[in-house]
This record gives sequence, C-alpha cells and structure tokens, in this order.
Amino acid sequence: MAIVRQRTTANNMQKNQHAWNALIFILYPIAIVGAYLAIDRLIGIRNLSLLSTFDIIIMTLATFRIIRLITFDKIFGFARAMFMDIQPDGTETKPPSGFRRAIAELMECQWCTGVWAGLFVIIVYMITPIGRFAALILAISALASFMQVISRRIGAGTVNHPSSPGSCV
Repeated sequence: MAIVRQRTTANNMQKNQHAWNALIFILYPIAIVGAYLAIDRLIGIRNLSLLSTFDIIIMTLATFRIIRLITFDKIFGFARAMFMDIQPDGTETKPPSGFRRAIAELMECQWCTGVWAGLFVIIVYMITPIGRFAALILAISALASFMQVISRRIGAGTVNHPSSPGSCV
C-alpha cells in the first residue's frame, strides 16, 4: 500500500513539474512577441537588419557571459540558491517539484539559459544605449575569460603553474 502511495505521489509531482515546465515554455514565445513589439514600437523592427557583424559578435559574447554568470559563476550563486533546497550538510539540491524546481533546472542548463539570455541581450542591446554599453562590458569579459582559459591550458605543462606537479603556488 505504501509503495502504491509513493508511486502516486511521484507521478503527481512529475505531472505538476510538467505543468511548471510547460508554463515556462509557453512564456518564452510570449516574451519573444513582446520583445518584437517593443523593439518595433521603439526603434522599428526593420532596424534589426542594420545590425553589423560587430553588433552580432558583441551580443553573442554578452550572451555567453550571461550564461556563464547564471549557470556557473560564484557571484551569481546567491540567485541559484534562492531556487535550491539547502541540505543539513550544506549541499544544494533541486526542490522535488514546483516553480522553484523549474527555475533551478532552467538555471543549471546552459542551453535553456542561453535562449532566455539571448532574448534579454537583444532587447537591452536594441532598445537602450546603456544596454549596448553593458553588452560591450560583458563581451570584453567573455573575451578575457577565453584568454584566461587559453593561458591556463598553455601554462598547465609548466613547472610554475598551480596545477603542475611540484608547484609552489
């Protein structure tokens, strides 16, 4: 009897979670339409065709950086923690179901975060001058992180590198 109750509860939680995931899925096209209308009203949607290769690269790098911030970086850990359950040993786990779980899953998935971040970046980049400035800062940060990864890969085989055997650092 207890096993049947557990299965029923698990199935109900899964159905509930599907509903939350569907809601977030439905909100995305609504956000796209809202962004389209806002951009069209404020600057004219035809101006999107005037985006240069430079603009696309800046928005791409800014989106990459936002994805990293949301899904991995320590500085954004406070936001991820708002949607996680803290265990007695201090580890974070996703809630069993509900809105918080849906957002936690969205935040841990680079691909999911990317579509939302891309939409956010294009809206802010197109509508406000400060958005272009912020995207430029994020793009420079993204390039700097690429350079950091490359320098770590190059330096990994050197004696003075922290990950090398015999290193003093």
